[in-house]
Amino acid sequence: MSMIDRCLRLYETLDYFVHYPARPLPQDYWNAKVDPDGNVRDLAGERDQRKSDLAYIAAFVNGLMPGKVLDIGFGLGELLEQLEVRHDCIGLDTSQRAIDVAQERCDADLRLGILEGDTFPANNFDVVIAHHVIEHVEEPIGFVRNICSILKPGGHFVCGTPNFASAAARVFGDRFRLLHDPTHVSLFTDDSLLRLLRDEGFVIEKVEFPFFNTRFASVEACEAMLEGKSSVSPAFWGSFVTVFARKVAE
Repeated sequence: MSMIDRCLRLYETLDYFVHYPARPLPQDYWNAKVDPDGNVRDLAGERDQRKSDLAYIAAFVNGLMPGKVLDIGFGLGELLEQLEVRHDCIGLDTSQRAIDVAQERCDADLRLGILEGDTFPANNFDVVIAHHVIEHVEEPIGFVRNICSILKPGGHFVCGTPNFASAAARVFGDRFRLLHDPTHVSLFTDDSLLRLLRDEGFVIEKVEFPFFNTRFASVEACEAMLEGKSSVSPAFWGSFVTVFARKVAE
């Protein structure tokens, strides 16, 4: 059974994710790397593009009352850089390179590490963001529970991840481009992620599938989807999902 077929079976079970067996991982995620199309990517050089990709999340946070914000896996700081100074921002990442690059642009408290049960006190944050992080976590259920614990009652959780039940995943199967990252070890569908969040004490506020009006939307992408013959799927609507959730008030 293919990995995508295993993900689609999440609709039939009470499981939340499919665990992808460990594969050789890069020494540092933010060094130059080869993408599924074979292109060598200078991720630091794409900073402005990724800022644009994350603008919708920044707009959401900036629309809230001033508060304490945690960005887990903040990358090169593209989101933190866009948050207004009235927020008290903390960034947590496993990459020292991420910290070195981000601290040149971000007015935030940047810390090296991972989220564990004792990393932060309970009821500490108004907003927690984990954008394309949960798929890298070996124990995502515990990860969500930790986030729920450190959020204040009524606090907001923004969670983005690849959607392994998307149209591109269904058409291309194991040629789905977001399956090719060796650091993706916990694979969700949009439905299974929503179930997990609801079961762990969150109310879903809105769900986004960013694509249209982004740099990824193109005639070429649509044509590649219709043909379904490329060696790797194009970027397409629904390929990843961003969930805006709120911790149930006590």
